[in-house]
Amino acid sequence: MPTFFPHRFSCTAAVVAATVLAPVAGFAQVFDLSGLEAVPELSDRVPEKIATRGVLVGGSDNAYAPWEFLAGDDGQTPQGIDVDVGRAIAKALGLEYESRTAPFPSILPALGSKYDIGLNAFSITNERMKVVNFVSYSNTQGLWVIRAGNPTGFDPAEYCGAKVAIMSGTYYEKHLDLDNQACLDAGKPAITKLPFSVQTEAITRVAAGGADATATGGGTAAYAVKQSEGRLENLEPVEPMGKRGLNGIAVAKDDMELTQLIADTLNHLIDEGVYADIYEFWGVAHFLVDESVINPEVSN
Repeated sequence: MPTFFPHRFSCTAAVVAATVLAPVAGFAQVFDLSGLEAVPELSDRVPEKIATRGVLVGGSDNAYAPWEFLAGDDGQTPQGIDVDVGRAIAKALGLEYESRTAPFPSILPALGSKYDIGLNAFSITNERMKVVNFVSYSNTQGLWVIRAGNPTGFDPAEYCGAKVAIMSGTYYEKHLDLDNQACLDAGKPAITKLPFSVQTEAITRVAAGGADATATGGGTAAYAVKQSEGRLENLEPVEPMGKRGLNGIAVAKDDMELTQLIADTLNHLIDEGVYADIYEFWGVAHFLVDESVINPEVSN
């Protein structure tokens, strides 16, 4: 994909641009689960067809870093937060985990046939819960990305007059436009909007010092900060841009046995601290949940 490089692009900014949101073949990012053992109280409940296979199969598009993406020596090995969560669930159940790459829209309809679970940062919605069960595991929100130390004093609660890089057509651009209109209505300086076709370009502009901030999905924003090695940082947005929403692991609607087992296993990993350690490893501790819940109430 094309990347925007301003004319006066510093060496430091170039390093950031080369690393944020850029999974690289041969660069393994895998959480160490060597200390996690199978839990008999859970593994004894694994459905026979899965136990016989010895593998818990998850469906994912593996194209949404840092949640899931293809990397490794061959550039085709699934890695990411969801992959590590799937591996941890499987290991606690005495199983291996396989993340099968598939188009995103094809995953939920194939639960129970091609896939045991859908683990692809699915937003939990009432519409989706009509056809699948969800086990909550992340509480996500958007985040701002700024340069470390906030040298321009960017304030998410009041940023009239700021320069903001934004990906066109996103939820965040809509709220940026609303905030800009509020600035104008109050007689304050307009927000300078710098639109980009992909989020990496917006983050690159911030890293180069050509914009004060950019807003994007929290996982993407947190991953960019982690990859920047201290050159970028995150700020939480205010409402309504900062509204949170649950993500869930999907299971076939008619398989409450497996649904309950996945929830119980996740809650075991939460209690043991493994779940939090995975999120810390990926730099997304913002999105931890205290408890995994089956088909939680949501507003959307």
